[in-house]
Amino acid sequence: TDHFVASALVHHSIIPCFPISPSVAISIDALEFYRVAQLCNPHFSIQVYVKSICDLHGTVFYRYLSRQFLITFDLYLQLCTRMDSLVNVVIHHDSPDWCLWNACHCCTYELQNEPAMTFCLLYAMDGNDSLKRVSQRLIGADRDYSGPSIELATTQWVCNDRYLSRKYVNMWANLTQNDRKSYLQVELDDKNPCTGRWKNMDDEKMKRSWGVYDEMGIFLAICHHSFCLLIADMIQSGELAKYPLSVVAKLLDAFGADLGGGYDI
Repeated sequence: TDHFVASALVHHSIIPCFPISPSVAISIDALEFYRVAQLCNPHFSIQVYVKSICDLHGTVFYRYLSRQFLITFDLYLQLCTRMDSLVNVVIHHDSPDWCLWNACHCCTYELQNEPAMTFCLLYAMDGNDSLKRVSQRLIGADRDYSGPSIELATTQWVCNDRYLSRKYVNMWANLTQNDRKSYLQVELDDKNPCTGRWKNMDDEKMKRSWGVYDEMGIFLAICHHSFCLLIADMIQSGELAKYPLSVVAKLLDAFGADLGGGYDI
């Protein structure tokens, strides 16, 4: 016997939109169908999907229906992620950096009695600004959206060591030249020609972006077999130096030395 209405609905393959006294619920089949369809076509929006369901049921579409579906879909993804993490504990796939160590068998699995390679792992990294999310803010004094945020703080988090947390990335935001030398154990030239070519840190570009978007995109690292290694979310900034630095630091911690990386500044 279920003590709560929400758990009783889940046992009947229905996800409620509200945890207490729910009045709206969506079937798991409908949520799973959208999850698979959206993976095949990222442009397949929730609004289009909800409109299609309304047409099939012969009902009128309202905008709040998309919001209710979004809330339920986020909850469904969290449930799936939590179940995957519980399964990983049982099959002993929950050790730190397990996903990173097993991201690509060709790159991460070593053969015994084989000569050492020049680079034990080849990878490339770069930022992508296609996955933007507009910041929901009030209108400021200058009649632009620079006022305080009206979004509630989310408690959702990704149970996967492939995603670099915001706290880990920000560790590399204000490091000095000597700090980077000591951690990365490399010699950094004070007259590095890459510094003047870092166009992604242009002040004017950042001024235009910060007031509109909360998330600017993702910073991705893949191996040379195109398997994803690490992902970092670019928060209220463009492609800053802290993102490649955090990726390199994480890969060094996981695989050690002899890594070959490519990055187009």
